[in-house]
Amino acid sequence: MFRCLALLIVTAATVPAQASSACHGALDSGYTLVMAGAQNACVQEYKAYSLSFFKIAKCVSVDAYDAATCDPKQYASSKCLLAAAKLLKADNTLDDVAFKTIALKKKCNSDSKFAAAYPKCKNSTMKYLNFNRFFDCLRAAVP
Repeated sequence: MFRCLALLIVTAATVPAQASSACHGALDSGYTLVMAGAQNACVQEYKAYSLSFFKIAKCVSVDAYDAATCDPKQYASSKCLLAAAKLLKADNTLDDVAFKTIALKKKCNSDSKFAAAYPKCKNSTMKYLNFNRFFDCLRAAVP
């Protein structure tokens, strides 16, 4: 959870004053929406977990992040965050329509780079609902 908050701060600090595309800006705003809306719902519940998660070197290093080790460990907290943002289906998978409508406000619907990257990013990051990696993947694909 604290990693999520830290990434939010880093993301906000590194986002250029004017995003390159409406979709890229929507991705930045969507990430903030997920994080801001979920803090009250999830921070206290997963505080102890977060503290232990950040002691695992493989899970805090951006360069050496080990998805096989770390993604399963953050699944419950990510599930809480996505549920609080109303982006989770009853089967605990990402609701694509809700994500594109609520988080992105349909600003990526006509972006061809987003359309090409979306399935690849989702398949590679959302098995354990790692929305941090999901958003990073999408932002890298959409200038």
